[in-house]
Parts: sequence; C-alpha cells; structure tokens
Amino acid sequence: MIKHWECEKIRDLLARYCERLDEYDIDGVAQCFSEDAATDYGAGRGDEITGRASIANVSRRVKVNFVWHELPSGKFDIVCLRYLDRLCHTDGEWLIYHRRVEVTLVDGFEGTEWNWVDRNIP
Repeated sequence: MIKHWECEKIRDLLARYCERLDEYDIDGVAQCFSEDAATDYGAGRGDEITGRASIANVSRRVKVNFVWHELPSGKFDIVCLRYLDRLCHTDGEWLIYHRRVEVTLVDGFEGTEWNWVDRNIP
C-alpha cells in the first residue's frame, strides 16, 4: 500500500510533467520518465518509443505545436485524451515507467492516427 506522502510525491510528478509540457521544457518533461521508460501515443504520434533520450527526441519533433494545439496559422486543434501510466520508484523518486495515451475526441490533427478509448455501445 502506498503511504500518504508517497501519493503526494506521485501528484507532484504528474503536476511537474504538465508544467514542463506547458512551458515546452522538453528536457524537464524527459526527466519525469525513467531511463528505460516507454510511451505509446499512437501510430500518428510516433508509436511506442523506448528510453528517456528517445522520448525527449520525439517530443521535440511532435510536441512543438502540440502543447497549446495552436498552429503557426493561428488555427487551434482540439484533442481530449487521458494518460494510462505505470510508475516506478527509483532512488527515492517516482517516475513514469510506461505511458499509453488514449483519446476520446479529436477536432483537427488531420491525418494523425491515435489510440482511441474503448467504449461500450449504449
């Protein structure tokens, strides 16, 4: 069972990730992942990527217009997504070990393939 103070450290990790992403601090984003981490943002966003350095390199390419979803033309794309994370505790620090991104809504991002949330049919 995770102790209360460990839950706080996990919340801090996830908040730090969001803050670094908003600031387009890709090196800071990468530091939120373990050295051997893997991410899966979908086929249109690089498929599965393994290793902190590779995650940073791909993030530099694909997130340049992604953080604010604003294109140089001034057009905004919209995406609603969720992170399915597995974390690890290394050297007294919580880090993201595996991240899969699934989306529920996309408006824009033409030609991009995503991992879609599985839904039940009503």
